[in-house]
Amino acid sequence: MNFKYTDDQIEIRRMVRDWAQGYLAPKAAEIDETNEFPMDNVKALMEQDLMGIAYPEELGGGGADAISEAIAMEEVTAACAATGSIMTGHYLGFDSLYLQGTDEQKERWLRPALEGEKLAAFCLTEPAGGSDPTATRTTATEDGDCYVLNGVKHFITSGAYADFLSVFAMTDRSKGRDGLTCFIVEKGTPGMKIGAGDDKMGIRGARTHEIIFEDCRVPKENIVGEIGKGYRLALDVIDRGRIGIAAMCVGLSQAAFDAAVKYSKEREVFGRPISKFQGISWMIADMGTQLEAMRMLTYYAADLKEQGVNFSKVASMAKLFGAEASHKIVTTALQIHGGYGYMKEYPIERMYRDQRILELFEGTSQIQRIVIAGQILREAK
Repeated sequence: MNFKYTDDQIEIRRMVRDWAQGYLAPKAAEIDETNEFPMDNVKALMEQDLMGIAYPEELGGGGADAISEAIAMEEVTAACAATGSIMTGHYLGFDSLYLQGTDEQKERWLRPALEGEKLAAFCLTEPAGGSDPTATRTTATEDGDCYVLNGVKHFITSGAYADFLSVFAMTDRSKGRDGLTCFIVEKGTPGMKIGAGDDKMGIRGARTHEIIFEDCRVPKENIVGEIGKGYRLALDVIDRGRIGIAAMCVGLSQAAFDAAVKYSKEREVFGRPISKFQGISWMIADMGTQLEAMRMLTYYAADLKEQGVNFSKVASMAKLFGAEASHKIVTTALQIHGGYGYMKEYPIERMYRDQRILELFEGTSQIQRIVIAGQILREAK
């Protein structure tokens, strides 16, 4: 890949970084401490046209390319990881409509989501598991001109605050993966209840809740795609979402790296900055190398997506490598801070907690390895 930033990508990075560092970063510690959903940040993201930056202008999006989208997610996450998670969750929530929605559905839900008028959420994971969509227990039973949903979804980012949710339910459990269907459920629909909120280790402002469906009637016109085709749709949405998570890995790692470099040049031991010691300087060299490697792999996946070719394997690679490399980078950054890194007065303590989820959601590192190995072996001759 002959990679060079375009003028538009450079300008998007400058614009989003300046805004995010000025508006989001000063609020990140308070959001973490209060454990409250940062609706002001969400509204600000919408006002900045960052909630649909790489989607077609004719649908209400920004018309930018997929690398620009990754750059924007990277810069938002560098300033506030919780807000970055809300941003990626919103994209997951409306992507099923973009991929398989009807023209009427796109006008009703997708356009407002892209234009910053509605917040979306993605409802697949359940208490009994999330990595295997075929284990979905939420059911959707046909009843006249509606389907009646019953079940519980778990760990739903923005679920308590979203205007609509993309909900995956079994319309025919006997068919396994061919029995899964996607529905749009609007906020306030009778039978949809907001359950318990989660008290998480990190990205605390990206509030997640249980969503409970008890005889929740959803009109048939809210079905996204075909009945029984939700399994492939869910995987397609997740593949696209993994690039967003990889971009989050880059953003958080960049923030941790910058904090470590700054601290190493300011902190003096034995009469000189610790950056002058070979042990520290080599740690910085390794961090910088890992950071650039994950960034390029993420952009490669985004570029494949932009070209419209199969990017599933590379997206999983970007997410796997990014998540595990970010663990090393953030851990090393905290180590460079020494005892001060363990104190809440330094942002690296929060970054350390925020990072851990990156190895878990959108498929754990173990799931990524299954996906990657499976595709490599299928491609082998």
